[in-house]
Amino acid sequence: MEETIPKILLIGNDGSGLDPSRGAGACIARTKRFRRALEDAGFQVDVCSPGSRLESKSDIRECLNRSSYSCAVAISPHPAEFAILAGTSFPLWIDMNGMHPAEVHLSGDLSGEPRLEMLRILSLENTLLSRGDHYSAPSSRQAHAIMGELYLLGRLGPSAKNVVPVSPIPHCALEAPLSAGATDTSQGFSIISTGSFNSWFDGDTLFDGLEYAMRRNDRITFTSTGGSVPFADDQYREFEKRSSGSEFRSRITLAGWVSEEELDRIQNEAGAAVYTDIACGETLLGARTRALDWISRGIPVVCTAGAEISETVVSKGMGIAVPQGDPVSLGEAFLKLAAEPETVRSIREAQEVWRRGDGSMTTIFQPLIQWCREPEQLSRDKLCPPTVSTVSSLRYRLTVLREISRRLGYSRAAGFLLQSIVAKLTRRSG
Repeated sequence: MEETIPKILLIGNDGSGLDPSRGAGACIARTKRFRRALEDAGFQVDVCSPGSRLESKSDIRECLNRSSYSCAVAISPHPAEFAILAGTSFPLWIDMNGMHPAEVHLSGDLSGEPRLEMLRILSLENTLLSRGDHYSAPSSRQAHAIMGELYLLGRLGPSAKNVVPVSPIPHCALEAPLSAGATDTSQGFSIISTGSFNSWFDGDTLFDGLEYAMRRNDRITFTSTGGSVPFADDQYREFEKRSSGSEFRSRITLAGWVSEEELDRIQNEAGAAVYTDIACGETLLGARTRALDWISRGIPVVCTAGAEISETVVSKGMGIAVPQGDPVSLGEAFLKLAAEPETVRSIREAQEVWRRGDGSMTTIFQPLIQWCREPEQLSRDKLCPPTVSTVSSLRYRLTVLREISRRLGYSRAAGFLLQSIVAKLTRRSG
């Protein structure tokens, strides 16, 4: 009898929904890698990419009705939340793609209403932690934090004594063309930054470090792709302003969000790639997924020593990490790589060793593959209620009303209530 190949529903963002300029870049990158890992392991994979609004849970219900699945893998934030709200009943692996409360804590209240953004994200975090059967995170630090959250919610009862339902799955390396710019500097030395200028991004240290290096080496150039995202627009605008007024502005290119073909060209010409972050909770627990894209292409990494990946970069010899907020050390790192081809060569060799070993997809995704072959459900018998209820619940709406009343008065709370009722009626009639 022929063995049936397990079929898995992957709920994330395949790029057909929100694009990176709307803040979905990390979800797209994770979905791409999870799909590749599952398919390489021999699973049948259906990808469901719901929209970004609460009503998008209906997209998932349509996927559920089209076929039967042995389990589901959902990428956070919203695709995973909608998977739960859609009533997914079979075993569910949730990739906690970032420490969401730390990200919102850093970016502040985008709605203009005090603390409402944090209430919303705490609702999402509680929903995910209350329903998942196994979890992953892009850093070991966040995986440890998730274990603490699960204990706090009472998810780990007597039946889970010998279970650790959280696995670190960093953003692995992918096969990609190696950069020519890292070895051929005849046209100058190109430093690049790719991805969004998030709330954790330290644009001032990066800019000052670049000017320090450019002042001492007239062959150094800088190109940025990506940039502004809705929750951190001021970061990129300030960097634009400083760049346009710089004495080195002719050597600075802010390309914005570009096509994959153009991104490939820019990365192929890169001699080094850089990110800089500030000291904060998001840096402590988060990941810098863009660095793995650079390592995949053999581009030496220059970064600040904060996020977990910076420790890997240093310990494996894949680049240079400098103290946070230190533009002089950053500039000196740029100068070193521009002047020492033997150092660049050594870094590229170390990156290749890591790509084929600890950083390979086969190694990193092993916990996911094993679980999907024999998916198990974690007890749903929580000892404690969530700190903030599910977004679709009456309790959540009452919590929001209470917060608006306390901070802004009863008239604003009444307006919020009326707006919610109208929106609900509109959705039903539509």
